[in-house]
Amino acid sequence: MTDELVIERAGGQPDPDHGVRIEVGAFGPWETNAYLVWDGTSTEALVVDPGMGAASALMARATDLGLRLHVIANSHGHIDHIFDNAPLKTASGAPLAIHPDDAYRLSGQNIYGYQLEPVVAEQELREGDRLAIGQLTFIVLHTPGHTEGSVCLYEANRQILLAGDVLFRRSYGRTDLPGGDDDQMVASLTRMLREIPPDTRVLPGHGPETTIGHESSWLERIAASGRLVIPG
Repeated sequence: MTDELVIERAGGQPDPDHGVRIEVGAFGPWETNAYLVWDGTSTEALVVDPGMGAASALMARATDLGLRLHVIANSHGHIDHIFDNAPLKTASGAPLAIHPDDAYRLSGQNIYGYQLEPVVAEQELREGDRLAIGQLTFIVLHTPGHTEGSVCLYEANRQILLAGDVLFRRSYGRTDLPGGDDDQMVASLTRMLREIPPDTRVLPGHGPETTIGHESSWLERIAASGRLVIPG
């Protein structure tokens, strides 16, 4: 990472008829993906997972684009995904949203020795809740396994899944950290395979994007065996 963190467009140039704009930057020592999402028409925008150092870059980009942050959503409560919640809330005035099972992680306490400002979420991200961002509607999927309150945000019409640390390109989220659970991860991954169309773009918490179809071969093995296997 360089000192100048830049938000770059995800997935190449946007399709003017697709009705969605997504920009992404990787921030902090964990290179956590922070997403800026809007519909290309409305001034409302969604931010997902503002990691360490993301707030200033996200605010600068939103200002350049004439956007107003409508909500800041955390896919889960690990420090690398919530680090800049407080400065981004202060700068934007946007409410913070997280699943209630991970809300305790917003206290600022961490094992890494970082000074993290505690925050309180104004909104809950529960199974079936909807986040409306202009003409986009993201459905909250509770997908535990990496943490108790991990969620994915699914926009069915545009076939986009903001997957946090549940599903990556050729991998899935760790289950050996506090709050992780193998059986819950198996259930969450199986749900994605069975319920989300294969052409859906998967925008993960780390690394490059993928699709459900690209990951389907190893997801099928997990679903069939009922246990976590090595992807590939």
